[in-house]
Amino acid sequence: MNGSLRGIKLTLDIRVRTLLKVFLLGLSACQGNEALDQSTCDSGDMISCYDLGVMYQGGQGVPQDLERAVILFQRSCDGGVGASCNNLGFMYELGAGVPQDFERAVSLYQQACDRGDMLSCNNLGAMYGNGVGVTQDFERAVSLHQKACDGGNMRGCYNLGFMYQNGTGVPQDINQALRLYRQACEGGDEEACN
Repeated sequence: MNGSLRGIKLTLDIRVRTLLKVFLLGLSACQGNEALDQSTCDSGDMISCYDLGVMYQGGQGVPQDLERAVILFQRSCDGGVGASCNNLGFMYELGAGVPQDFERAVSLYQQACDRGDMLSCNNLGAMYGNGVGVTQDFERAVSLHQKACDGGNMRGCYNLGFMYQNGTGVPQDINQALRLYRQACEGGDEEACN
């Protein structure tokens, strides 16, 4: 792997921390209990299916059950919830509750990104930048990180800044890298502040 990509390659630790932030945000939406979420999920409320999937994935108020989380995320993803497609993609990327399948993860990230989920656009950019599940394509990675950044995903701004800093997929531009790092830092990405 190209040494200049080490910054955009999100380590398992960083990816897990990022996912946990997403789950914690999702948990704030889980105001009800498991029975209420299950009832509303069963009645076709796909956000409730997502919320319940988050609960099972993290063991929040219910015993952790990754396989159940996968089922709920799949149902919600099929029902149009981009965040569920992203979470399901991440589970396939890690092999959590399902066999590891990078190509399936890429497909789910793409589906979620197309639905406007900016975290998925960033995750998909990382897959293209690192050639995981797809042929390595720096220009595509730049485009996806730009989309994520423009959509308010600060990790996307950070990753795009790293690509400008190193001239990966774009002409090297330290000033543009600094602008992107500053934007990400001011948006709450601690690594960008560093």
